Amino acid sequence: MRSVKKLLLVGGIAAFIVVVLALVTGALSRPKPSRPAASGKCTNRASSQQKAGLRPSARDLTLSFDADPADCDWDSIQPGFNCANGAVEQSSKAKPPSAAFARDDSPGNVRGGKYSARVVLNPGDHAIYSCQKEAVMAIKALGEGEGSESWWGWSWKLPLGWRGTNSWGMLFEFTVYAPYWPSYGMLNFDAATTNSLRLGLHTGLTPNPGSGSYDSAYQKWVTLLGPDAPRPMVYGKWLDFYMHVVWHSRTSGVLEIWYRVDGQQNFTKLYSDVPGGGALIQVPPHPTLLYNTEYGAPGEDGTPGLGLEGGFYRANTPWTNEYWWDGMRRRQSEAAVLAGFPNAPVSPAR
Repeated sequence: MRSVKKLLLVGGIAAFIVVVLALVTGALSRPKPSRPAASGKCTNRASSQQKAGLRPSARDLTLSFDADPADCDWDSIQPGFNCANGAVEQSSKAKPPSAAFARDDSPGNVRGGKYSARVVLNPGDHAIYSCQKEAVMAIKALGEGEGSESWWGWSWKLPLGWRGTNSWGMLFEFTVYAPYWPSYGMLNFDAATTNSLRLGLHTGLTPNPGSGSYDSAYQKWVTLLGPDAPRPMVYGKWLDFYMHVVWHSRTSGVLEIWYRVDGQQNFTKLYSDVPGGGALIQVPPHPTLLYNTEYGAPGEDGTPGLGLEGGFYRANTPWTNEYWWDGMRRRQSEAAVLAGFPNAPVSPAR
C-alpha cells in the first residue's frame, strides 16, 4: 500500500507541475492582457519594510491578497475545474478564484495587512489535468535559479479539527518547469496528516525528459512539526515561518527555516543544512535545487527559473480542506523579512 501511494504521489504531482508550469511559462513569454481594476492598475499596500524604514529591493516580491484586484500579485489562479465523462473541462471552473482564495478580514483570521486568504478546496474542485486529483492553486514565476539567494516569510493557520487528506496535501511548493526537469516536486510543504507538517525535498541530479523515473539524487521527507519532530504541530493559531535559501543543484546549498506560534515574539530555528546551524532539526549539507544533464539547472543558460504554487493539492477526497494563508513575501535580508511580521523580533533570530 505504501509503494502504491508513493507511485500515485509521484505521478500526480509530476503531471500537475507539467501543466501549471507550462501555463505560467507560456504566459510569461507573451504580452499579458490588462487586468480590469477600478484604479486601472494593480495596487498593493505599502510594504511593512517600507514602514520600518527599510529600502525595498527590485527583487522584493509581495504575494498577498490585499491588492486591487485581489489576485493581481499572482500570474495565475486555478480555482478547480469541473469534469464531465471522466475528462477535465478546462473551460469550466468549479468556482471563481474569489471562492478558492476568499479574502477574510474577520477577527483573528488576519495576520498582516487588511486580509488573509482563506484557502478552500472542495470535493470536485479538480486539478487542471486530472479528474482524480483536486487542487486550488495561486501560481507565480519567481525569476530565481542556480546561485540565487532569497529570504521568504509567510503565515499559516490550520483550523482545529484539521482532517488532512487520504493522500498528499501540498500547501505550497517551490518547483521547476517539469518538461525540462521531470520531478514530483522539488521543495514542498505538506499537511496531509492530521498532526504533522512535513518538508519534502527532491534535489540534485534528476532524470532527463523521457525517463520513466522521477527519482533524484537527494530525496527526503522531514517532519518539521509533529509527533516525530522536536515540536508539535499546532492548530487554531497562526504559525509564522521564514526561510533563508541559496539555490545550488550540484553542490550543497543553504536551507534554513524558522518558526513561531502566535503569541511568541522570538522565532525558533527549526531546520538547517548549514554546519553548526544550531537548528532543532540539523541535517547534513544537501543540494537545494535539481538539475539534469540535458538542461542543466533552472535559470542557467536562459532556461526557466523557479515557480511558486500555493493553495492546496490532493488526490480526490470526500471532504473540504480549508485554512488561512497570509503574508507570503520575498525579501533580500533577514531584517527585511522579519519586519513583515506582527510583533516583529527586535533583532534577527539566529
